Amino acid sequence: MASAQSTDGYRYEDKVHAATAIVTPSVVAVETRFKEPTLDSEYAYWSYTRGARPLYGLFGSGFIYKDPEYVITNTFITQDAEFVRVILNDGRSFKAEIVGESDAYKLAVLKVEWGPDYNPLGVQVGDSEKMKLGQPMAIVGKSNNNHDTFATSGIISAIRKEIPSAEGDQPTNEFIQFDAAWEHTFYGAPIVDVDGKVIGMVDRSVTAHGLNLGVPINEIVFMADRIINGEAVDTLWGVESQFVSPGLQKAGYVPWEFDLDGNGTAEPLEIGEWVSFVDANSPAEIGGLRAGDIIYQIDETTLEFHYNYTRARREFIPGQLVIVRFLRKNDMTGEWEKKVAQVQIVEDTSDEDDEEGGDSGPSGNPHG
Repeated sequence: MASAQSTDGYRYEDKVHAATAIVTPSVVAVETRFKEPTLDSEYAYWSYTRGARPLYGLFGSGFIYKDPEYVITNTFITQDAEFVRVILNDGRSFKAEIVGESDAYKLAVLKVEWGPDYNPLGVQVGDSEKMKLGQPMAIVGKSNNNHDTFATSGIISAIRKEIPSAEGDQPTNEFIQFDAAWEHTFYGAPIVDVDGKVIGMVDRSVTAHGLNLGVPINEIVFMADRIINGEAVDTLWGVESQFVSPGLQKAGYVPWEFDLDGNGTAEPLEIGEWVSFVDANSPAEIGGLRAGDIIYQIDETTLEFHYNYTRARREFIPGQLVIVRFLRKNDMTGEWEKKVAQVQIVEDTSDEDDEEGGDSGPSGNPHG
């Protein structure tokens, strides 16, 4: 049987081999240590005792960023770590500092002092917006001994906006779905195309549905650059909301139809965020939003899906003036009317944790 050929005459296996060879020098092992295990998962911690004190740790993968002073990895490995180091293919190790993390993007940025005897090679960054279903991909990650480098390959199975869970579809950031096998030490490993360019980072597996997921590189670059530049701060928005649904319409909170286009014809209303609560003195309240409003556009982004809303929220920056287009029910006539508000985004200085992760800024407040 003849081997499968690519359109330019090279075998698929040769392309994957070439791609992994390009990225391998930029792949590192990431080792983190903890006072005690902090994750409720099947991931196996290693442990040993130093004096009378037990220590625990995790092994993962990472890659040297386009700015080679930094390493990118997954927050699964770094969350609550008290010590982090990166380990090269030749066994040399370097202490790393966590510059910043974003739970929303599953991203941790490490800063490494490489010293004068090592010249780090940053990865080639691809463009995840150009990914196509079925295109070949490969993962290069580290083993659980921190020394061996493994590679696995497959295809891009889907570009997902919503991730199935036990509670149903929960909107989130955009994710790459792939069919390549991987193990837990691949958390944070780069996903590359056949040209050896990084198009994503291994994130997690939704075991119940058999999904392997990665974060697209465009999302990573967006947040990593903000972290490196000191711009990744939580923002205050002040809205609790849920996506328009038949349940809300049956309850009378949302109209079944509305003429959004202004062409004189009412059409089924299937987009937008119904506002359930607005925090007092928040930017949203100051800008004029209130409970019961239906937000259908933020700046130039029409909220066709909930992930449009969460993504717009995560990209807010302090000082930004946001144009919000929404529907409001006239208290006198009972008719729904189009409205426009200007909302000035501010930094969130509270310590409130994000319990749901849906409507927060880079890492913080569930009220956003």
